[in-house]
Amino acid sequence: MWQALVTVCLIQSMSECLILEDQGWHESEMRCQKRALEMAGDVHKYLWLYKPTFYQCRKLAGGMLTK
Repeated sequence: MWQALVTVCLIQSMSECLILEDQGWHESEMRCQKRALEMAGDVHKYLWLYKPTFYQCRKLAGGMLTK
């Protein structure tokens, strides 16, 4: 399973960042990447002072829901 993560940073201070974790898990890395890009595209709707700067898909070990 794969989990999508998107790092978003405050526009006024790019050193103040948050990591958003997708609440879903994905069967393939490609689907995870697609979801990460969807999340990054929606950041401005909910966190209008933040800008997405980085995304990552991390592989979860069997039985793990998050790291």
